[in-house]
Amino acid sequence: MANVDQIRRALRMQPFRTFTIKLVDGTSYRINHPDWLSIPPVRRPRQVTVYNAVNKDSDDYETHWIDLGLILEVIVPGDAGVAPARTEGNGA
Repeated sequence: MANVDQIRRALRMQPFRTFTIKLVDGTSYRINHPDWLSIPPVRRPRQVTVYNAVNKDSDDYETHWIDLGLILEVIVPGDAGVAPARTEGNGA
């Protein structure tokens, strides 16, 4: 089972890389931009929200609320050697 830290790491990759969230039932959600997924600003969130464009020629989108317990894995192609963005600390 994936955890919220894996999702946060994928969102903070620099440069950003499209990644996929795979659920236990086989459903997959492709995250093409960091704005397309949100994590509640709490210590232990129970779900994430994913937004998917219906098609590229429209402003229509779908919203999916995903229970973190149903996420099997977070797939980030080619992430070897790519460090997540630093969000705190002084670089020491």
